[in-house]
Amino acid sequence: MKEKLKNCWEIMDCGREKGCSKVSELGECIVSKEKLGHSCWAVAGTLCGGEIQGTFAQKDNYCTGCQVHKLYSRSLGEKGQQVTKCFPEEEIKYNNLLLIPTVDKDK
Repeated sequence: MKEKLKNCWEIMDCGREKGCSKVSELGECIVSKEKLGHSCWAVAGTLCGGEIQGTFAQKDNYCTGCQVHKLYSRSLGEKGQQVTKCFPEEEIKYNNLLLIPTVDKDK
């Protein structure tokens, strides 16, 4: 059986994913809207630590200490390679956010 990889909002219990408690107050998180729950550090405008965060470059130092980044970072995370394999659509979006060229495996 394949292990379920929790989204960042499940790990952080922020309540900002679609249909949850804080959406009416704070709005749905961009990460939830874009289905990037294993790549939140790459998304500008997330609400972390009670403050709206900036671009990837601006929040890099903040995010590297976060448990979601430590778990799902593609280069350092304990489950980063699982994210790449299990969520190919998210991986394409993630690579586009970081301007990483995607390799076409069919060529």
